[in-house]
Amino acid sequence: MDNDIVRLLREQERILGEMRSNVHRWMDELLRAAFDPESFLRYVGSLGIDPSQVPKLPGQQDGLDPYRVLGLEKTATDEEVKKRYRELLIKLHPDTAGVRGTDFLLQIMIAAYQQIAKERRWQ
Repeated sequence: MDNDIVRLLREQERILGEMRSNVHRWMDELLRAAFDPESFLRYVGSLGIDPSQVPKLPGQQDGLDPYRVLGLEKTATDEEVKKRYRELLIKLHPDTAGVRGTDFLLQIMIAAYQQIAKERRWQ
């Protein structure tokens, strides 16, 4: 019994030692993945957003087409716009995105939705 406990404690210490020696490598990999612009742009592209169209907020002079920001046609119905807004809200929200750096896109998407709501005079 005592030999089993000693053996388990040694194995635990060995595993902890390996974890300590690898923690810097793991943190480096995590940070690279979190701040990797290519993976972020792929994620944004998978949402149907053209990242090259994100230099300004909608509604500003030379701003973006809010429908294009949401990945919709101008002929989209009110229900389609609201559905797409809810989808993007979930996918871009920092708590649910799974990718860092979506805060800025979330703000742009919300501004685009607000501009469409204003144009369509939603309450």
